[in-house]
Amino acid sequence: MIGFKLTPKNRYSVSKLYPIIGGKLFKNFNEIMEHIKNGKLNILIYSFTSLQRDKIAKEIEIINKIKKEKKSTHPILIAGGPHPSGAPNDTLKIGFDYVIVGEGEITLPKIISKLNQNKELNNKIIMGEPINDLDEFDKINPMTPVEITRGCPHKCGFCQTPQIFGNKVRHRSIDNILKSINPNSDVRLITPNAFCYGSETGTKPNIEKLELLLKKLREGKGKLFFGTFPSEVRPEFIQKDTIELVAKYCHNKYLHFGAQSGSDEMLKLIRRGHTVNDVLNGVDLCKDYNLIPKVDFIFGFPNENEFHRKESMELLNYIIKKGGKVHAHYFMPLVGTNFEGSSPTPLDKKTLKTLGQLSQKGLVSGSWSYQRDVQNIQ
Repeated sequence: MIGFKLTPKNRYSVSKLYPIIGGKLFKNFNEIMEHIKNGKLNILIYSFTSLQRDKIAKEIEIINKIKKEKKSTHPILIAGGPHPSGAPNDTLKIGFDYVIVGEGEITLPKIISKLNQNKELNNKIIMGEPINDLDEFDKINPMTPVEITRGCPHKCGFCQTPQIFGNKVRHRSIDNILKSINPNSDVRLITPNAFCYGSETGTKPNIEKLELLLKKLREGKGKLFFGTFPSEVRPEFIQKDTIELVAKYCHNKYLHFGAQSGSDEMLKLIRRGHTVNDVLNGVDLCKDYNLIPKVDFIFGFPNENEFHRKESMELLNYIIKKGGKVHAHYFMPLVGTNFEGSSPTPLDKKTLKTLGQLSQKGLVSGSWSYQRDVQNIQ
């Protein structure tokens, strides 16, 4: 039997792989242990983030202890996802047998086929073969959001997306998207930037293709959400012609986009690729079209100073005054990014106090406080 460890953090990744591989989904570790002790599990697959790393390491330690006691090589442990892709050697150190770096839809079935034939693999770390045509992989659970675009041409210093999926954008065709959704249910989509759908380079909108997509999706019986959870848009893509499409075809209450900082200097340092004015323009356009802007910020970037934070707080307050919401994060150096190994900048007391007060009022959401605590930042 092949098993997948399913968590709230990896359910979208697993939803792409499980229909291809089959097997059993395990929602809790005790169920995994029962199958291992009964000798029913041959291969176990994990996908996880760096925040989950230590918890996963404890589970793998227990599994390997049982394998040693039983003098068994099963289950064979395979890892993929954000942390394994960014830190494959560390993932092997945890106790996994094999690590897939990058995309898994093509590579994972090949690995499993060889293992089922008792063939040895040449390497413990295996580079995932990228998908050129997303339409070839249309076995998707219709109850989960459909991935319509993969890859990102932007090179934000803190982001793992290009590390996992590359810089070249690839789009699922409209016909294939329609085939993959449940026409009787609400529609949500997965994409690094909803407004880049159909764009050859991913650097500017393709309005004609965007409208055709939304027009076709709107023919279903469910509600259509675009540019909001679980996806977002980039601020420089928020233009009159893109936001008009959302107002015309979608049921969105919010439009979710990332500012990350209110400082143009910091935006250049993190290689964000847009300006503060792009964010201001996006907020104002949301207001004009009766959408609530929900804007991401990251505090504590390396080399961030109090002046940068002052500018961020000014932008944050502007968004709130315009009726918007803020989703705040505290910088965490993710493996495989340009900022890997960098230390977050501690926040000054005034910023901490203001974020805390706004969080209590429900104007700021997000895991900024938890992300700060887990890094033991004073």
